[in-house]
Amino acid sequence: MSTLTSPGGQVKVLVVDDSVLMQKLMTQIIDSAPGFKVIGVAGSAEEGWDAIQDLRPDILTLDLELPGRHGLKLLARVLKQDPLPVLIVSAFGGPGADNTIQALELGAIDFIEKPDGTTHTLEGFMKHLVAALSRASVSRRMFAARREVAPARPVLAREPARGGRTSLIAIGASTGGVPAVQVVMRDLAHLRIPVVVVQHMPPGYTAKFAARLATATGLDVREAADGDKLKPGMAVVAPGGPRHLEIEERRGELVCVLREGPLVSGHSPSVDVMFHSVARSLGQHAVGILLTGMGRDGADGLLAMRKAGAETLIQSGETCVVNGMPKAAYELGAADRVVPLDQIGAAVGNLIGERPHLRTA
Repeated sequence: MSTLTSPGGQVKVLVVDDSVLMQKLMTQIIDSAPGFKVIGVAGSAEEGWDAIQDLRPDILTLDLELPGRHGLKLLARVLKQDPLPVLIVSAFGGPGADNTIQALELGAIDFIEKPDGTTHTLEGFMKHLVAALSRASVSRRMFAARREVAPARPVLAREPARGGRTSLIAIGASTGGVPAVQVVMRDLAHLRIPVVVVQHMPPGYTAKFAARLATATGLDVREAADGDKLKPGMAVVAPGGPRHLEIEERRGELVCVLREGPLVSGHSPSVDVMFHSVARSLGQHAVGILLTGMGRDGADGLLAMRKAGAETLIQSGETCVVNGMPKAAYELGAADRVVPLDQIGAAVGNLIGERPHLRTA
């Protein structure tokens, strides 16, 4: 293990990777990014844990494949015993996507695929790494709050939703969203209401994410395909890539539509695009939920849903990894309610009176 000294005021980063080449490359990239400084590198999970205790970094970058002890074990230990933002930097995006999804479920805030000279270029890696570090830096306040264990705010019983019928639950999330979506969907599963999810992820990960949601919730969860018809007990995840997911009503059925288009709110697929389509198609017969994430994707769409008569909820800031998207929605007046993550399912159940009325499939 080697260490460096970080001047005051900079975000301190610890790099854990068994490749000396990657250690040097990442140190060069991070040290060149304004406001960030690598304070140490470690080549194994054991060295990484010791360095965390000795150097007290603000952010940890972690390779998943490490000698001696798997990176997932180090991640679980860090988040349980000494929480701090962890960014996964891995070469195992394809066959190893399950590992990456599991890391995100454990609480890693983001992931970057290592450059391979073809699909993932060095230039793209540099750009994505710096952007991910910025997101991680914003999330540091959340991890500090976790150490203090902020009290949860109670969810009050509500009257049934406006219009008396809920036909769809629409969920949007980004940074920190993998475990958040899983919590919400698990708590909503008993309602058997169709669910549509946009979670910012690149191609190759959303199908794995859907499969893990299916296992965790017992719902029929799949990566959305063009023309899929939503049924009770079914959920779809927007596929990563150049197409946006929209929901249309056709002869009494809710249908998934995938359309290529430019980035919206900086993303494809975009939460805004999906929320706007739900507002047009379902109006008051939908519930919109906006979870943790950087930026403002989903804020405008959630406002459109609220104006159309839908019930709208946002995750409370103290339970977000990054309170960007929910905060933007709150500032627009798009949210009916602000709810802690672990109480969103109960809040939705109260809103619809635990008696969903579904459209005929």
